[in-house]
Amino acid sequence: MKRAAGFLIALLIAGCATPHLAPKPSPDGPEVIYAIPQSQAFAIARGAIQSAALHCGADYLHVDKISRGDGLRGYEADYGSWFYRFYIPRRLYVVPAAGIGASGEQIDGFRFEITYYYYRGLRAVNVRLPSGGCENTLISALHAALEATGTATSVTSLETRPYDEGRHWSSTFQ
Repeated sequence: MKRAAGFLIALLIAGCATPHLAPKPSPDGPEVIYAIPQSQAFAIARGAIQSAALHCGADYLHVDKISRGDGLRGYEADYGSWFYRFYIPRRLYVVPAAGIGASGEQIDGFRFEITYYYYRGLRAVNVRLPSGGCENTLISALHAALEATGTATSVTSLETRPYDEGRHWSSTFQ
Protein backbone atom coordinates (compact mmCIF):
# COMPACT_ATOMS: atom_id res chain seq x y z
CA MET A 1 0.00 0.00 0.00
CA LYS A 2 2.85 2.38 0.87
CA ARG A 3 4.51 1.51 -2.41
CA ALA A 4 1.35 2.26 -4.41
CA ALA A 5 0.88 5.56 -2.59
CA GLY A 6 4.50 6.50 -3.30
CA PHE A 7 4.05 5.67 -6.98
CA LEU A 8 0.90 7.80 -7.22
CA ILE A 9 2.62 10.71 -5.51
CA ALA A 10 5.55 10.41 -7.94
CA LEU A 11 3.11 10.50 -10.86
CA LEU A 12 1.38 13.57 -9.49
CA ILE A 13 4.68 15.37 -9.02
CA ALA A 14 6.28 14.27 -12.30
CA GLY A 15 3.18 14.79 -14.41
CA CYS A 16 2.36 13.19 -17.71
CA ALA A 17 3.14 13.94 -21.32
CA THR A 18 1.26 13.08 -24.45
CA PRO A 19 3.00 13.67 -27.80
CA HIS A 20 0.99 14.56 -30.90
CA LEU A 21 2.34 15.00 -34.37
CA ALA A 22 1.15 17.95 -36.36
CA PRO A 23 -2.13 17.74 -38.13
CA LYS A 24 -2.39 15.27 -40.99
CA PRO A 25 -5.28 15.51 -43.45
CA SER A 26 -6.30 12.00 -42.39
CA PRO A 27 -5.08 10.16 -39.27
CA ASP A 28 -4.76 6.94 -41.28
CA GLY A 29 -3.28 8.64 -44.34
CA PRO A 30 0.31 9.27 -45.38
CA GLU A 31 2.68 11.52 -43.46
CA VAL A 32 2.67 15.20 -44.38
CA ILE A 33 5.51 17.69 -44.39
CA TYR A 34 5.38 21.37 -45.22
CA ALA A 35 7.94 22.52 -47.80
CA ILE A 36 8.64 25.90 -46.22
CA PRO A 37 11.84 27.69 -45.19
CA GLN A 38 13.12 27.14 -41.67
CA SER A 39 12.49 30.75 -40.64
CA GLN A 40 8.86 30.45 -41.73
CA ALA A 41 8.44 27.14 -39.87
CA PHE A 42 9.57 28.71 -36.59
CA ALA A 43 7.49 31.85 -37.21
CA ILE A 44 4.39 29.72 -37.81
CA ALA A 45 5.00 27.75 -34.61
CA ARG A 46 5.41 30.90 -32.50
CA GLY A 47 2.40 32.55 -34.16
CA ALA A 48 0.21 29.52 -33.46
CA ILE A 49 1.21 29.62 -29.79
CA GLN A 50 0.29 33.30 -29.53
CA SER A 51 -2.97 32.85 -31.43
CA ALA A 52 -4.00 29.94 -29.20
CA ALA A 53 -3.50 32.06 -26.07
CA LEU A 54 -5.96 34.63 -27.38
CA HIS A 55 -8.58 32.01 -28.22
CA CYS A 56 -8.40 29.66 -25.25
CA GLY A 57 -9.10 32.10 -22.46
CA ALA A 58 -5.53 32.46 -21.25
CA ASP A 59 -4.62 35.78 -19.70
CA TYR A 60 -0.99 34.75 -19.22
CA LEU A 61 1.47 33.44 -21.82
CA HIS A 62 5.16 32.83 -21.40
CA VAL A 63 7.18 31.37 -24.31
CA ASP A 64 10.69 29.91 -24.06
CA LYS A 65 12.97 28.40 -26.69
CA ILE A 66 13.66 24.74 -25.96
CA SER A 67 15.87 22.00 -27.30
CA ARG A 68 15.23 18.32 -26.70
CA GLY A 69 17.94 15.76 -25.93
CA ASP A 70 17.77 14.45 -29.51
CA GLY A 71 18.44 17.93 -30.89
CA LEU A 72 14.90 18.93 -31.84
CA ARG A 73 14.12 22.60 -31.26
CA GLY A 74 10.96 24.45 -30.57
CA TYR A 75 9.03 26.41 -27.99
CA GLU A 76 7.50 25.79 -24.62
CA ALA A 77 4.42 27.86 -23.96
CA ASP A 78 2.92 28.29 -20.53
CA TYR A 79 -0.73 29.30 -20.73
CA GLY A 80 -2.48 30.44 -17.60
CA SER A 81 -5.74 31.97 -16.53
CA TRP A 82 -6.64 33.41 -13.18
CA PHE A 83 -10.37 33.38 -13.96
CA TYR A 84 -10.56 29.75 -15.15
CA ARG A 85 -7.76 28.68 -12.77
CA PHE A 86 -5.73 26.66 -15.22
CA TYR A 87 -2.05 26.43 -16.03
CA ILE A 88 -1.20 24.51 -19.17
CA PRO A 89 2.39 24.10 -20.41
CA ARG A 90 2.74 22.94 -24.03
CA ARG A 91 5.77 22.15 -26.16
CA LEU A 92 5.75 22.68 -29.90
CA TYR A 93 8.73 21.28 -31.79
CA VAL A 94 9.68 22.30 -35.33
CA VAL A 95 11.06 19.13 -36.91
CA PRO A 96 13.10 19.29 -40.14
CA ALA A 97 12.03 16.37 -42.31
CA ALA A 98 12.54 14.79 -45.69
CA GLY A 99 10.45 12.29 -47.57
CA ILE A 100 9.63 10.96 -51.00
CA GLY A 101 6.71 12.66 -52.79
CA ALA A 102 4.10 10.96 -54.98
CA SER A 103 6.20 11.32 -58.15
CA GLY A 104 9.34 9.96 -56.50
CA GLU A 105 11.13 13.25 -55.83
CA GLN A 106 12.70 14.07 -52.46
CA ILE A 107 10.80 16.73 -50.52
CA ASP A 108 12.50 18.71 -47.76
CA GLY A 109 10.37 20.58 -45.28
CA PHE A 110 9.10 20.55 -41.73
CA ARG A 111 6.64 18.72 -39.58
CA PHE A 112 5.54 19.75 -36.12
CA GLU A 113 5.20 17.87 -32.85
CA ILE A 114 3.10 19.09 -29.94
CA THR A 115 3.60 17.63 -26.49
CA TYR A 116 1.09 18.34 -23.75
CA TYR A 117 2.57 18.36 -20.29
CA TYR A 118 0.15 18.46 -17.44
CA TYR A 119 0.00 17.63 -13.80
CA ARG A 120 -2.94 15.45 -12.87
CA GLY A 121 -3.69 17.41 -9.72
CA LEU A 122 -3.56 20.74 -11.56
CA ARG A 123 -4.93 19.86 -14.99
CA ALA A 124 -8.11 21.72 -15.79
CA VAL A 125 -9.78 21.68 -19.17
CA ASN A 126 -12.83 23.88 -18.80
CA VAL A 127 -15.58 22.86 -21.21
CA ARG A 128 -16.62 26.50 -21.50
CA LEU A 129 -13.39 27.31 -23.29
CA PRO A 130 -13.60 27.46 -27.11
CA SER A 131 -12.70 24.21 -28.89
CA GLY A 132 -12.14 22.34 -25.63
CA GLY A 133 -9.39 24.55 -24.22
CA CYS A 134 -5.83 25.33 -25.18
CA GLU A 135 -5.06 21.82 -26.48
CA ASN A 136 -7.48 21.96 -29.40
CA THR A 137 -6.98 25.68 -29.91
CA LEU A 138 -3.22 25.27 -30.41
CA ILE A 139 -3.75 22.41 -32.86
CA SER A 140 -6.36 24.45 -34.76
CA ALA A 141 -4.14 27.55 -34.91
CA LEU A 142 -1.15 25.53 -36.13
CA HIS A 143 -3.23 23.66 -38.69
CA ALA A 144 -4.77 26.87 -40.07
CA ALA A 145 -1.37 28.57 -40.40
CA LEU A 146 0.16 25.54 -42.11
CA GLU A 147 -2.75 25.09 -44.50
CA ALA A 148 -2.50 28.77 -45.45
CA THR A 149 1.01 28.11 -46.81
CA GLY A 150 -0.38 25.72 -49.42
CA THR A 151 2.75 23.59 -49.10
CA ALA A 152 1.39 20.42 -47.48
CA THR A 153 2.95 17.44 -49.24
CA SER A 154 2.16 13.79 -48.61
CA VAL A 155 5.33 11.76 -48.37
CA THR A 156 6.52 8.23 -47.83
CA SER A 157 9.69 7.09 -46.04
CA LEU A 158 9.67 10.10 -43.75
CA GLU A 159 12.93 10.85 -41.94
CA THR A 160 14.27 13.64 -39.76
CA ARG A 161 17.01 15.74 -41.31
CA PRO A 162 19.37 18.30 -39.72
CA TYR A 163 18.45 21.95 -39.20
CA ASP A 164 19.88 24.57 -41.53
CA GLU A 165 22.69 25.87 -39.34
CA GLY A 166 23.48 28.83 -41.61
CA ARG A 167 24.84 32.06 -40.23
CA HIS A 168 21.33 33.35 -39.59
CA TRP A 169 20.23 30.38 -37.45
CA SER A 170 19.56 32.43 -34.31
CA SER A 171 17.31 34.82 -36.21
CA THR A 172 15.13 31.95 -37.48
CA PHE A 173 14.60 30.63 -33.95
CA GLN A 174 12.95 33.70 -32.40
